[in-house]
Amino acid sequence: KTNHKGRSMNAFDTQLVRKKHGVSWNEEYIIAMVANDEGINTMRVLKIAGLQKVMSPATAHKYLMKAVDKKMLSNKQDKEDLRSMTLTITAKGRHFLEEIRNAYNRK
Repeated sequence: KTNHKGRSMNAFDTQLVRKKHGVSWNEEYIIAMVANDEGINTMRVLKIAGLQKVMSPATAHKYLMKAVDKKMLSNKQDKEDLRSMTLTITAKGRHFLEEIRNAYNRK
């Protein structure tokens, strides 16, 4: 990926924003995934993270729950699969991602 100035984007560019919010790169990945697919369920997040070989489903679950605990994401019982939760991004999560985008664009 590149920003609008053609510069390569990487996790280092957003390190200060993540540190400010107490969010890891893994949490950033999951928050962005939910933002791109509002209403996605937990099972799908875990599956995608594993298929993309970003992190194991167990690790993805750990960081997903941390993002929920930090109120970056909200979850509610999935009506179709009671073992799963439906995820949505919160205003706090949207603000965080906006700061991430701004950090990429400043470089």
